[in-house]
Amino acid sequence: MQDESDWLMRQLRAFATGLGYTLSRRKGGETQVVFPELQDKPLPHQVELTQLIDKHAYAQAADRLLALQYAMTASEFLKLGIWFYATLNRFDDQNLASGGISRASLVAGLAQLKQLDL
Repeated sequence: MQDESDWLMRQLRAFATGLGYTLSRRKGGETQVVFPELQDKPLPHQVELTQLIDKHAYAQAADRLLALQYAMTASEFLKLGIWFYATLNRFDDQNLASGGISRASLVAGLAQLKQLDL
């Protein structure tokens, strides 16, 4: 067992075991550590929306997003919408205004996403 002779691997194993024990005691059940999958490929239409965002055409990108609602599955649309509004939310109000959109429009867009029946 080469892992047992490696100090770092022993430390990682002990940490994971302790974390698993602590988490399972809280919930009263069995705990599994799951590592999230890396998102290597973009969502459908994400590249197109990124290009519009890069051109500071935020209002046009928001209109395009809404036009895509029925062109993709509801879960893909929700993921794309969350990504889109999270991306725009990083900009300040002045930058958003220069792109033709307001912070209130972002909030309204997120409220529309929340109303989707998934």
